[in-house]
Parts: sequence; structure tokens; C-alpha cells
Amino acid sequence: MKSLKRFQLSLCNWFRVLHWLTSINKYTAALQRVGAVYEESMILLSEYARSGDWKVAKEKVIRENLLKKGSSVWIENIFRAVKRRLFADNGPLPSSEEVSKFVLCNIPKSSKIQTLYQYVCHSDPLVERVITGLVGPILTRYGTSRLTKQMYFEFLEGEAKDHPELRSWSSVVYTTWQRKFFAFLRHTGIMERAPSIEIREPIVRVEPFTFFLYGLIWML
Repeated sequence: MKSLKRFQLSLCNWFRVLHWLTSINKYTAALQRVGAVYEESMILLSEYARSGDWKVAKEKVIRENLLKKGSSVWIENIFRAVKRRLFADNGPLPSSEEVSKFVLCNIPKSSKIQTLYQYVCHSDPLVERVITGLVGPILTRYGTSRLTKQMYFEFLEGEAKDHPELRSWSSVVYTTWQRKFFAFLRHTGIMERAPSIEIREPIVRVEPFTFFLYGLIWML
């Protein structure tokens, strides 16, 4: 069991190194626009898996109101977020075709969420940095702990020394991004339900682990 856990950690670290080598590390507040949108991402990916065409999938989602959203602006923001996370250059991660077929499989929703979580982190340098620089070290050291707003603000204050774009953020943007990030952690299963701010180390499910392992082997 310990050997499997070490291998899982090695696999995760390998993806992080590849992302670090290929990513642009400028921070943006993109997460605050729509948040995790896991359910919406799964709907869009499922339709894409069936049609094989992003435009066709979008048109069906709009025509049948599959996202169940009333605002066209909100729907367009979701489309942009999903396309940026899953249909851009995914680098070391499996392609949009592969992940869409994976989402269509009859597997637990939590496995699909753990898979999509990697794409959110990969596409958003700030999310990935807060995960690896703040959340990860806390969980590695304590297993479970509380993630307070003060810890978040102090961490971003430190990051602003090397990222001047953060210094242009207003207090409203900082607060909104924090709320969206905490919601992202809750939807992913890393943070307990509100109002709790307890975080815990998630158990990696076999389906996403195998999915990324095969992706890595195929890439090599």
C-alpha cells in the first residue's frame, strides 16, 4: 500500500514538473468568473464525446438548455472556461478527446471530478500555485487542518512580491477569488462543506489514477 502511495505521488510530481516546464506563470483571476463548474464540464464533455465536434456539442447544449442556466452571459462564460481548461493545449495531460470519453464512462462522479480537477489546476497557474504552495504543504504536514482566510491572504501577499499583477487586484477581487477557491476545494472534496474550513487529504480513486497513468505511458 505504501509503495502504491509513493508511486501515486511520483506520478503527480511528474505532471507538476512537466506543467512547470511548459506553462506561462502569469496569474489571473479567471477562477472567480465561474468557479469549478464540474457538472457543466461533464455535460459539455459528454456531448462532445457523442458528436466529436465542439460546435455541435455547444449548439445542442444551448438548444436543449442542458446547463439549466437562464443567463446567456453566464453560459458563455462557462463555455469559455471549459474550452480553456479542456480544449486548449493540455500539455502532459490526456487530450480533450480522451477525457471526454472518460467522462462518458459509467464510473463514480467523484472519479470524474478528481480527473477534471487536474485540468483546472493545469490551466490556471494561480490555482495550481495555491494548491501546491499552501494547501499541499498543510496537508502533507498535518493530514487535516483548517485553511483560514488569513492564511490565504498572507500567502497571496507573499506571491505578489514576484507577481506584480496581483498588486493590481482590488480587495473585492481578492475576496471574490478566495470564496471561489474555497468553493472549488469543497466541490473537489478537499475542504469540508460550508461553513467548515477544514481541509483533508483526498483519497485518489483508481479510475483517475489509471487514466493519468495510461496517459503518461502513452506520452513516453
